[in-house]
This record gives sequence, structure tokens and C-alpha cells, in this order.
Amino acid sequence: MIIPSIFKRAAILTAAALAVLVPVWVEAQSVVLDEGSFEISIDGRRAGTEEFSIRRSGVGPNAQTIATAEITLSVPEGRLDMRPALQVIGRGITITAYQTKVSGAREEEVFVTAADGRFLLRMRSDRGEQERELRAVPGTLIIDRNVAHQHYFITHRMLEASGSIAVMIPGEGRQYQVTVTEVGEEQVQVGGRTLQSRHLQLTTGSETRDLWVDADGRVLRVTDPASGYSAIRTRPPG
Repeated sequence: MIIPSIFKRAAILTAAALAVLVPVWVEAQSVVLDEGSFEISIDGRRAGTEEFSIRRSGVGPNAQTIATAEITLSVPEGRLDMRPALQVIGRGITITAYQTKVSGAREEEVFVTAADGRFLLRMRSDRGEQERELRAVPGTLIIDRNVAHQHYFITHRMLEASGSIAVMIPGEGRQYQVTVTEVGEEQVQVGGRTLQSRHLQLTTGSETRDLWVDADGRVLRVTDPASGYSAIRTRPPG
């Protein structure tokens, strides 16, 4: 397959922004917005872990935030290792690049680059390569499959108690309009401690996902009844 030059540039830019930039960030001065781990369950069965870090460098409109994770997941086909890395800029949380690599029982790579009012997606797996363009709806966030920490950006985008937000799922190559509704204040058990949390519901069509966050918007728990997925923090943030 001949890959259009625009997608070649997208892959190069994404690799440069994430594969090279992330190690530099670890060493450079940056602010830790959140970091920790989640225990993942599927249909009530312990299925894996997610170790993540969200860091910001700079201030104002040029501030850059990079969110990375190492996820280990047990699925019917075997073990999956996932390595997502998301780069956004400014207080508006504007996506600039995203990459995720899946290895183990399934081999897959997804690259996302924002350019000229579009998201350029390049998906490579053992089934071949695909390229796709999506319109870059202003304010779009990335929430990939089986990734908990990325929900952090939803609470930091939503200044109101409820509203609507555009969400892209790169692994599906699709965008959704998600309605965010505040359920109320609830208590959540995290690492043997009882924490006060804000309970949000994310609704797309007939599917609803539940999200619990602390007063600083840090994710404590995520559940997705449709897929049986659940992720709960192993220890309190801080």
C-alpha cells in the first residue's frame, strides 16, 4: 500500500512529539498534575493494572501537558501491553498528538496528529494499515479504550456541572458527542480509605459510563457497564 505523504508526515510528527519528547520531559522541569495506578477488572474479574503520569511544562497558552501510561490487561486471547501517550497544549486542552502501542496477544499501533482542522489517524496492525481523516471538532478530547487516566481531561474541560463534549476513540477511529451529567457527591473506597468524590455520568446514545473524581479532578474510579470494564485507584492521590 502506498501511504499518502500527509500520513507519513503525521507518523513522523507524532513519533517526534511523543517517542522522543516524553523521555526529555521526564528529565526536564515539569509539574506533576497526577500520577498513580489503577487496578482493572472486567466483568468483576481482576484483569490488569494501569500505571500513569500526567505532567505539565510551561504556563499560559503555550503550556504543554503529556499523559502517559503502561497498561497490562488480561483478555481471552492472552496478555496485552498498552502504551498510550497524549500531548495537549494550553488551558483549552487542545490535542496536538497521540500515539498508542499495543503488544502481546494483539499487535497494534495508532497515531493521531492534528493539522489543518483535521485529525489524521494512521492505524497499523497485523491486519494491515489504515488511514483516516476526522474533522477536528473544537474541544475534542481523546478517551481511548481501556484507559482510565485520560478521563482527567474531561473534568478539567467541564467548568459547568454538566454539558456536552466531543470525544475521539482512536482505537475505533471514531468520534462521539458525549453528554456529561453530574450525579452528586459520593464516597469512594480507595486503598482502604474513604474519599469524598464527585460522581459524573458520561452518556453516548444508550450507553452510560460512570466516573468518580476528587476535588482536584483526579480520577478515582471509572466503570463502563456495557463492556464490564472497571478501574479503581489503588491508593489515594497526593
